[in-house]
Amino acid sequence: MPGWQPPLMLAILLVISFPANAQVYKWTDPDGVVHYGDTAPAQQAHEPFRFEGYSEIDMRGNIRASEAVSRGRRELRARTGSGKGNGRKVSKGESDAQKREAQCQSLVERIEWIDSRLRAGGYSVNQGNRLRAERRELSGKRAWECLRN
Repeated sequence: MPGWQPPLMLAILLVISFPANAQVYKWTDPDGVVHYGDTAPAQQAHEPFRFEGYSEIDMRGNIRASEAVSRGRRELRARTGSGKGNGRKVSKGESDAQKREAQCQSLVERIEWIDSRLRAGGYSVNQGNRLRAERRELSGKRAWECLRN
């Protein structure tokens, strides 16, 4: 190895690592919008911004909580007999309302499942796009059939 290569490698490493130590400034404009930049604004009060590292959120806890809420809702519906005739004769209007309520509930459950799947991650780009498209379609269907008066 020629004698000029180690100093050249050291110089390249120093040049590459220099931007990593760049100073970042934080300031708020007169409209209340917070800005970040690598140059300090001349006419605004600013402060150096220190990056503290990435925050990691454990999504498994959120998914478990969501599943527990869904399970609790299903158990409550089962106990109260929601969507059931409860042994009495049901008029056609009540029967249609119960069918619509059951359909709306299945839409909500499917949307919740898709949301939990998207939060869990571990899917391909195409699969994620399909899940989001299905969620948009189901949300629109729910809004049209269940939420409008």
